[in-house]
Amino acid sequence: MTQQIYARVLGPLTLALQNRNATPTAQKQRQLLALLLVRHSTVVPVSAMIEELWNEDPPRSAVTVVQTYVLGIRKRMAEFLDVEHGEVADRYLRTWSKGYLFDARDCVLDVRDYQVMAEAARCAASVGDDRRAVELYTASEALWTGPPLLDVEAGSPLTAELTHLEQLRLVNQERRIEALLRLGGHREACPDLARLTAEQPLHERMQAYYMYALCRSGQRYRALEVYHNLAELMQLELGLDPCWRIRQLHLDILNASDESVADILEARHAGYLIGWNAPSGIGSFARPA
Repeated sequence: MTQQIYARVLGPLTLALQNRNATPTAQKQRQLLALLLVRHSTVVPVSAMIEELWNEDPPRSAVTVVQTYVLGIRKRMAEFLDVEHGEVADRYLRTWSKGYLFDARDCVLDVRDYQVMAEAARCAASVGDDRRAVELYTASEALWTGPPLLDVEAGSPLTAELTHLEQLRLVNQERRIEALLRLGGHREACPDLARLTAEQPLHERMQAYYMYALCRSGQRYRALEVYHNLAELMQLELGLDPCWRIRQLHLDILNASDESVADILEARHAGYLIGWNAPSGIGSFARPA
């Protein structure tokens, strides 16, 4: 077989070759396939698969049932992907001692491509190539077609993997925003930040990015609104004030003149927010006691 299998978990679960869809329809088979894909190229113990399906209350025949589900996944792959059953077992869904492994070397797997591109973006940013970093982060983000495995019921092991993916995505979104702001793309960052701050209303760093970008793009009044909404929500939900850095950012946006606000933000806030060091000339502030 010369054509590659496409496997997707960054959105609906998909296993396909061209227009032939081999994604299982039975829910427990979908759970197992999803767990195997997110842990691709590593052995998933049968014990983890049992926990995924039944948590702490497995049937006495759990091991046999798992074997049956894996066999069902293999049969469907062989039928719909135009490969022999033995090839599926040898090349893709392989049996290992006390577990199974989905070998994705011959597949186009979105989560692996995402991780590779995001790491390449991080490396580009680390050597100062922010433009390339933004391009790679943007390309990696385009692989997401929705919440990961949005159509799969998740047990404890899969829920842990999904939480990891969502957190990884958030970190990479932060890094993309930082690189874009270092390039001076303040206006370009605002639409994304409007969405991200709506999705993460208590994420203080994301709110700080938005305040910084709005103010640097000439929308100081909106930056102040962002702070007001954050402070109000944190008091309502958590009984807390924003951290001291965001409070200081708010005060600097509020009190600086139109002529000095950009220089003050760069000198006092760009370093810790986006990793950009302003020229000397305007002093930084000390943390309040």
